[in-house]
Order: sequence, then structure tokens, then C-alpha cells
Amino acid sequence: MKPKISNAFLNVLLAAMSAGVLFMEYFYRSPKFLIGACAALIIGGIIFTWRRKNLTAWLICPIIFFTLGGLRFSAVDNLPPNDISKFEGQAVQISGVIREEPQIKTLPNGLTQLRFVVDAESIKLKGAEQKVCGGLILTYYPKEDETLPTVRIGDKISAGGNLKLLHNYNNPGQIDGVTRMKASGITARMSAGKQGISIETVDGGLWIKFLRIVASIREHYRESMKEVMSADDAAAIFAILFGGYAGLNPELVEDFQTTGIVHILSVSGSHMSMLAMATAWLCLLLRLPKSVTFALGFFVIGTYAILSGMLPQVLRSATMGILIFFAKTLDAEAEGARLLTLTALAMLINQPLLLFDISFQLSFTATAGLMYLSEGLRKSMERLPKFFSEPASMTIAAQLASLPVIVWYFNQISLSSVLANVFVMPLLEVVIIGGLLGGIIAAVIPIGGKIFFAGEALIFGAGAELNRVFANLPFSAVQVPTLGILAGFFYYAALILRRPIILLLIIFLFAINFFRAGDVEVSFVDVGQGDCAVVVTPHGKCIIFDTGGVRERMFDIGGRVVVPYLKHENIREVDKIFLTHVHEDHSGGAGAIIKKLPVGEIITAGEPRSEYAAVFGIAEKYLPPLRAGHAGEIFNIDGVEVEILFAPNVGTGNEISNVYRIRYGDVTFLITGDLVKEIESEILREGIDVSSTVLKVGHHGSATSSSEEFLRAVNPKCSVICVGYGNNFGHPRAEVLERLKNLSTKIFRTDRDGLIKFRTNGKELRVETFIHS
Repeated sequence: MKPKISNAFLNVLLAAMSAGVLFMEYFYRSPKFLIGACAALIIGGIIFTWRRKNLTAWLICPIIFFTLGGLRFSAVDNLPPNDISKFEGQAVQISGVIREEPQIKTLPNGLTQLRFVVDAESIKLKGAEQKVCGGLILTYYPKEDETLPTVRIGDKISAGGNLKLLHNYNNPGQIDGVTRMKASGITARMSAGKQGISIETVDGGLWIKFLRIVASIREHYRESMKEVMSADDAAAIFAILFGGYAGLNPELVEDFQTTGIVHILSVSGSHMSMLAMATAWLCLLLRLPKSVTFALGFFVIGTYAILSGMLPQVLRSATMGILIFFAKTLDAEAEGARLLTLTALAMLINQPLLLFDISFQLSFTATAGLMYLSEGLRKSMERLPKFFSEPASMTIAAQLASLPVIVWYFNQISLSSVLANVFVMPLLEVVIIGGLLGGIIAAVIPIGGKIFFAGEALIFGAGAELNRVFANLPFSAVQVPTLGILAGFFYYAALILRRPIILLLIIFLFAINFFRAGDVEVSFVDVGQGDCAVVVTPHGKCIIFDTGGVRERMFDIGGRVVVPYLKHENIREVDKIFLTHVHEDHSGGAGAIIKKLPVGEIITAGEPRSEYAAVFGIAEKYLPPLRAGHAGEIFNIDGVEVEILFAPNVGTGNEISNVYRIRYGDVTFLITGDLVKEIESEILREGIDVSSTVLKVGHHGSATSSSEEFLRAVNPKCSVICVGYGNNFGHPRAEVLERLKNLSTKIFRTDRDGLIKFRTNGKELRVETFIHS
């Protein structure tokens, strides 16, 4: 019998391959460089270990897997020449096949959005048609009186519009949706133009027909639930059964996030494990052999994965669930751990971009925690009641293993997760099992299905209400500083080696970040087509200049972009918000900030209080102190001086923008909002000194702002243009860029550089960007 490869060795290979992927992503080396460097290392390694054969594999194999990871990343990251993304920025007519069920969503502004995932087949550009490949996201906003088209998986769709690349809000801690979609073969997006969409019905082959049957089964569940329960409950239970956030109550999602069980609202490994464990309990009751139990569990997980749409994230969750079930059912934790590493290696070899996917990161680390940590934790809780110790040990194990990932993206630790997993999750597990049975009953005996689903709604309501109680407990979730790469390395070292002394290093690294003092940081946050600058003073106080926002409230910039960035920077309260004017792309994000963090005072351009309440989405009585700023006012906040250089008395639109100058020592930043040329000239005529080290360019680089005289008066060393990628306004304008280039100022743009962070001690100025060119 051949000796088995040790799990430690497999883990080293997995780490080496991951390092190769990361190396190619962040150091932009060519495959030839990688092969040459690693070949040299292998030769050196063979010479070094010539007489120590047992060391050769430990040295050479990781180098080989490092090279493999880098080469696979290069192969996947380089798209073919006829990929749909190669036509970025052009007006095209696209035809393709619908890959998934269309998503219908009602936006905050009341518009209906249809979202299709399309496998592109052909593209018509300037009258010429050619074959293309690759997936894209196609969105369509039907008119109010328009009848929504009947669309199925496998049907053909065509639409015209401007093709754009997928684009993240590029700030630290932001979830990388672009790489996640690229891993699924989706590389572009397009919004259908005025001509709308055209659907061609296609019969499809056996596979397409099978997918449509599965989709019709899910639709049967959805419609059956809608008949007997509220829209909110139906959306939530459907999400718990099959995944998807469409129609969910935001407050419910927030409560589930607080208690750390938000994964239940999408098909996750816990769904798979729970169904398999229910099968195991039934098999135990029937006294079936363990091998039969595992086979039935495998069948249940596979069937459920099919019903959930067989999306990549569902298949990954199913794989992880099967591994846990294998280990627990057959008492083979060691084999389960080995299979987990081999599975992760196979997944990364097939698709190395998964390494950047949050769902893969959380699934792998949580499953590893269950494999390696849960049994030891359970034994340490033997004196506690079994109904508490079993779920508590599994919850703590999963959270310990995935802590660096959770902290990086969400900057909070849920202290109520044990309570939620012990008392709420059993109710939701009943909802899952009962809900799946309810759909079968509804298909056979409709009235029985209605009664069954009505009971489901009651059980879910009890679980949601209990979860809300836990979410509102003091210290239910604790905000924590970002765990950087070095601290994360020491954390996992402490977890693997079980050396508490290493934890002291982590605490020290946290303390350095928490008690930082000295420099001032001014960060221009990537909020798309909007403005937002976050200033952190020497002792950690926070000031915000404009808060971003999307026109017509189509996306919650404040809640989805600005607040996560503030938490990532360990900002717990905001001293002051300075708004240049009431327009949504400058003030719309303030509502979420006010709801999530204490805000001391808001300084405005003097528009009516009711207008700000409407843009914030908050009733006037709940607004923090809010008042108009006046020209000449100076605020001193922890050594950082903020002066209002200009504040209009009357006016409407962009011309009423306040102008602020931030000063720390000899370094200054000028914030101009959407100031127009006419007001720029007025400021200069009044003799106001606008000279500054850094200029936030007015109105996103529009030709209505940034006159040559004004730019020369500012004479900035650096200029920042806050602008959205692929915006429909043509910002920044070529003539504005030309004027800036004539000044010899260094130009930064949030659409290309992502977040732009300046650090200064009052004399020197340093700058770093999220996207490195």
C-alpha cells in the first residue's frame, strides 16, 4: 500500500499555488519571467537538497505549484481577441443566449429593472456583424405601461446600447464583483437603449429544457408562497430556500448581518450540511449503514443544488457541504480535511480567479474551521447541554477560521452569532426543510400546500423576530479595525500552531492601527459619478466633504460604498460633514452615514432643510444638527483647519456650491463641488486666495468649470477628478484635461486610480492609489 501524501504537504502546495496567483495579479510579471525564475529556483533547490532526498519534494513541489498558479492565472486573465469586452465604449447591437433566469427588481426610485445574464454570440458594429464570445450583464428598464416580456433560459435576446466593462467601486475592503463575474465568464455590461429588447423564443436541447423545468419548479414555489403570505415573507423564505436578495426587506438583511447568519439568505454550505444532516438523522432512525447514509446525503445535496440553479457559487457550496457530511458521517475528519485541500487545489487549477471571490474565501475557511477546530471545541464544551454545545462549537470554529476574511470585508465581529445559531437557526432549518416539502404538497394538494406555507410563514416570523431581538442586544456586533495581511498571517500562524504568544503580536498590530497619530489623511473615495473626500485628523477624528450618491437613487452609495470604507478605516463617528450643495451625487450618501454612525454636525450651502431630508431619505426630525455655512468661517478640528472660502447667499443648481479649503501645516486641499466658471470668476474678482497644494477639480471635469484663470490661481501640485467610469456625460472633458496638463500638475482620477489617498505631516505630501498603474 502506497503511503498517503500528508495533509500538511497538500496545504503547503495549496498555499504555494495561491501565492503564484497573487504574485501574477499584484506584480504584473510575464509568464516567461515566472517560468525562468522558477526554473532557476528548482535547479538551485535540487542542488541544495541533492543529499537530502526527503527535503527535495518539500522544496521543489511548492515551486512547481507556485509556477502553476501563476501560469493558470495568466491563461484565464488574458481574454480571447473576440471577447465581448474588446468592444468597450462602442455603440453596438448584441445578440446572444440567456444563460440564467432573468431577475426582476424594483429600485429605490420605483423603476423596474430587468437583469439578464447573456452569452454573447454576435455583435453588429457600424452595420457589420461578427461572431463574439463571453458573457455580459444586460439591464433593461421597461416603461410604466409596458408589459414585461416572457423570457426563458435558452431564449435568444438582442439589444442595442453602449458596451461597458464591468467596474468595481475601487476602495479598500470593497467586495471584488468584477473578478467574481469574470470567473463565471462575464466580462462586460450594457443597458438596453430606447429601442428596448427583442426576444426570440428557442425550443432548445435536452439540457435547456431541463434547466427550464428546474426554473418552473422554483417559480411554482414562489407563486405558492405569494398566495398565502406577505410579499416580504415570501421573498425572504424564497431566498432562504433558493438564494437571491431580490425583494428582501433591507432591515431584515441588516439584522441577519448583525447576528452573523446572513449566509442563510443565499444557498451556502450550511444549507447543504443541514439537509444532509437531516437525511443522516432519518437514516439513523432507520438504522441504515453509514455508506448508505452518505450516498443518500450525497443525493439530497445534489438534488438541492440542481433546484437552486447550479450556479457556480451553489456548486461550490454543495462541494463543501458534501465534504463536511463525508467527514462527520463516516468519522473521517482527516480524510475530509485532505479532500478539502485537494478540492480547493482542483478548483483553483480550473479557475484561479476564485481566489479573489468572497464566497469561495468564506466557504473554504469556514469549512476548514469545521474540519480542524470544531471537534476540539465540542470536547471543551462537554459539560454544556448538547443542544447548545454542538451548534456553538461549529459556529465558533467556522468564525475563528474565517475571521480575517470577515473583518477585511465587513469590519465587525458578531458576538450574538452563537445565540442566533443556537436558537434562530433551528427555526430557519425547519423553514428550509418544511418549505421544500411544502412545494411538493402544493403541487399534489393545493389547499394542503397553502396551509403548510401559512405555517411556514409563522415559523419564519418567529425566527426573524427572535433574530431581531438578538441583533438589538448591546454589543450584538462589534466594529473592529481592519486585519491587514501581516496581522492575518500571524493570526493563522497562532491558529495552526496553537501558540497564544503569537496572538500578542496581532494585538500589537491592532494597537498600532488603532492608536495611530501624526499624519493627516485625505482620501478621495471612488463613489462613481459623484464626490466624496474623507479626512482623518492626527488623532483619528473624521471629517467628510460630500458623500457621493447616484442620480434617481438607483443605488445606495452611502450604505454600499462610503460606510464600508469608513468601517474599513476604523472610523466609528463623524465629527462634521461639509456638503458643497444638495445635489444627489454630492449629498445622497449622507443618509446611510447618518443611520450607521454618529454625526456631530452638517454644514450646507444653505438650501432648505427639507431638500436635504429628501435627498438623505430621512425625516427632518431625525436629522443631526444641520446649518448653512458662511464665507470666512474657520473650523479647527484636531489641528486641521477648514475654511469656507465661498458660500453663496442665493441661487439654484451648481452655482451655489460652497468652496472649502482644508489646511494642515503648509499643505492645503481645495474642494469646489460643482462650481461653475461664472462663480470662479466672481471669486477671483473678490480677491479670494484659492492657491492650494491639491485641487479637487470642479464638476467632475465638466467644461462648465475649471477656467484657465481659476486653475492658474489655484496652481495645484496635484489635481483629483472624482468621476464615474463610462459616465454618460463625457467627463472629464478633453479641454479641461488639456488645461490641467498645461499647469504641470499631476492628475489623478477615481475612475482609473480608484481611491486616492494623500498623507501629509504638514510639510511633505505623499500619495497612493488603490489601482496601481
